[in-house]
Amino acid sequence: MASQIKSSEAAEAKKAEKKSSPKRGIKNPFVYGGTIVILVITIIAFVFIPSIGGGIASGSAPEFGRWDGKPITYSSDSYFASQVAQINDYLRQQGLSEENFQLYAYQVWNMAFQSAVIRTALIDMVEKSGYRVTEKGLDEAMLTNTTFFVDDVFSVEKYNKTPLATRMTIRNTTRDDIMVQRYYEDLYTISPSTAEMKFVTEMAKPQRVISYIDIPLSGFPEADAIAWGTSNADLFRTIGISRITITSSESDAKKILAQVRDNKLSFEDAAKSHSQDGYADLGGDAGSVFYYLFAEGFTDTGAAAKIAGLAKGEVSDVYEIGEKAWAFFKINSEIAPSDFSSAETIAEIRAYIEEKERGTLESWAIAKANLLVTSTNLADFQKSAAKAGYEVKIAGPFMINLGNPTFYAYNQQIPLFQAAAPLGTTELSSAESDEAFMTELFSLEKGKVSKPLVVEDKIVVFGVTDDADASDDDTALVQFAYPYFHQQTIETQTRQAILASDKFKDSFSDTFFKYFTTGTSSDTSSNTTTDTATGTPTEE
Repeated sequence: MASQIKSSEAAEAKKAEKKSSPKRGIKNPFVYGGTIVILVITIIAFVFIPSIGGGIASGSAPEFGRWDGKPITYSSDSYFASQVAQINDYLRQQGLSEENFQLYAYQVWNMAFQSAVIRTALIDMVEKSGYRVTEKGLDEAMLTNTTFFVDDVFSVEKYNKTPLATRMTIRNTTRDDIMVQRYYEDLYTISPSTAEMKFVTEMAKPQRVISYIDIPLSGFPEADAIAWGTSNADLFRTIGISRITITSSESDAKKILAQVRDNKLSFEDAAKSHSQDGYADLGGDAGSVFYYLFAEGFTDTGAAAKIAGLAKGEVSDVYEIGEKAWAFFKINSEIAPSDFSSAETIAEIRAYIEEKERGTLESWAIAKANLLVTSTNLADFQKSAAKAGYEVKIAGPFMINLGNPTFYAYNQQIPLFQAAAPLGTTELSSAESDEAFMTELFSLEKGKVSKPLVVEDKIVVFGVTDDADASDDDTALVQFAYPYFHQQTIETQTRQAILASDKFKDSFSDTFFKYFTTGTSSDTSSNTTTDTATGTPTEE
């Protein structure tokens, strides 16, 4: 639903606007719950992420999920905690400030949690395979742990002075590290076959250059837009409303409505003192809005029509407008017919069609393209396109490279297939991710004309002008790179399989917001709160 909830700055600016002018607003005006979630994430990031070290309330180890019945918990010495710290440190090294962190807090913790789940699953799988770490092997690994080094050499004295509990934690972690290492050692012995290597290398050889024209969907004529709007006129009617949004409960919203109806509180005063949206400071005045925008988002599909049927000055019942959000409305001006002479209405029709009726735009552009395809011969098509005023462009070379797969090496993403330097325009560079385009490209006979294809925000018609094969030297990188790509693909698929497994029970979101939305531990009986400056628990 297009939003009518605006910032305080927008609300102030709105005071100077004409209330009769319909406003499109920002998307999802009534789904106030989403605004709360973003605010919560912002608070968490600012308060907690910059100060990881304090951990969660003393003595607690909150559970964020399970793998095959084994809990994934957060404690100061857990792998989960170390991942949160490492991710946070990495972001700091990238020059991100606390302000930059605000939108990433939830993602940082979730990434760390998923790493902990995957580690637990890998250890579990290795254990079930029958592999065991011997005490001798563990002793040898401990000798390489830098925690006990002095002057780059293992120090027996430092080891003996380290508390036993700390030594045991390090030893257990080292055992787990060896188990994970063994898994990846086995994983990376899986190599592609000679036949597979040859097949992939051959994919990089065919290269095709095309001649094409494109018809942007943005060229949809204004007259056609108005005609479409006229046939759907009810959507673009306008109504002037005020609103009061309540997020505490439906019963609270009904109590406030009762006070307004009993004249114990004016609508404007009720909005200023109780409403929880961007119109509160304006006494709830949301101005004039298009009907289809107003209608979106109601849980009750008939709610908008009921409200629109009210007379000027009437106040509606309470309606649910999103998760944990309820609202009631006052009619400031009754619903008015669509004004197709208004620039705002025409712009709104265009925006509606682009967002919700894209097929209308595509059908229009495809019909125009079909008028140009009077022959399957490319030369004839080029002449007819040029005569109609279209620029005939060159693009390529393209290779069989759907999705442009990459692998990670030397701290950068490297494409598996290295295309030749592009000729002509590069505006179709993203077409390599379009399966329909690539299929047509490598199925079409040279010199023939393709069918019209939707490529992003345009319709494209093309023909192949040049067809060649890359040399073995040109494809040498594929032979070198594919084993690395193969390994990383297997690793990615393993991660995805673990996170999609029935053995994985994910309760991350519930636990995350339970402990950190308010900065206070959920255990109120302990009188323990979280210090918002350090994340460290303190006794009241």
